[in-house]
Amino acid sequence: MLWPTRPGITVQHVLNACMGWLAKKEWDELLQGRLPELIETQERYRAAADTGQLLALLISEVHAQSKDPDKHRLNATYDKAFVGGGGRKLYNAIKAAAIHGACTMCGVGLASTLDHHAPKDSFPLLALTPLNLVPACVPCNQGKSKNFSNNPAEEPFHPYFDDLGSARWLYAGVRHVDGGGAVEFFVRPPGDWLPIKAQRLNHHFTRHKLGTKYEFEASRRLAARRRKDTHLLDSSGPEALRATLIEDADSCAAFDPNDWETALLYALADSDWYVNGGMKDI
Repeated sequence: MLWPTRPGITVQHVLNACMGWLAKKEWDELLQGRLPELIETQERYRAAADTGQLLALLISEVHAQSKDPDKHRLNATYDKAFVGGGGRKLYNAIKAAAIHGACTMCGVGLASTLDHHAPKDSFPLLALTPLNLVPACVPCNQGKSKNFSNNPAEEPFHPYFDDLGSARWLYAGVRHVDGGGAVEFFVRPPGDWLPIKAQRLNHHFTRHKLGTKYEFEASRRLAARRRKDTHLLDSSGPEALRATLIEDADSCAAFDPNDWETALLYALADSDWYVNGGMKDI
């Protein structure tokens, strides 16, 4: 997964873009009056996320924010004015920052929506904050719980603030069974990660069903490679095929060491069964 840079758009930009709709609802003066508070909340969010204290901040604010008297107005402004009204250009600009248009949560789906990192039902003062909006595909957006969890092991990764490093943590294995084979994906956190970060990675992998998503993508790629790999095996032998798979894997790893295709290709190269003809049975 490759993550986009933080948006330069601020909550003030968003609110200004929504003013036409707000005026029709006669909410413009009310929410304009709350703008200083929204800006302050945005800056607290930024500062806490920069220092790894975002979850602690959210825990401290969830009760007050979830009871905010303007919760309905703020969330309706997001749904009606930002997503579907005058703020749509800003919405699209944040969404377009996704690397190659890919979902920041799974890396394979089309980032066609924005997800509230801190759910807007619990944190309406962050409903219009661009730093809280990350590009996502529909399944990942819907699969991420709308309920706020204060369990550190379940804290979602934040594409704008979390750093997963350049070491590999996504792996795959080729499982040979009678009559065929299958590829399975799994995560293996680097040894120098803190335990809580490793727990968050495992939770992320499970929550978004990444194993299933990557296995589907892999089955399509294996079907596309079958003819090429079979020809190379027949013409040059298993070690030449293995070398080609490693070269392909290295190229993918240079782009993203934790892309599903990187994991797939290294797994194929490591499989004696595959390089000796197993591709014919997948």
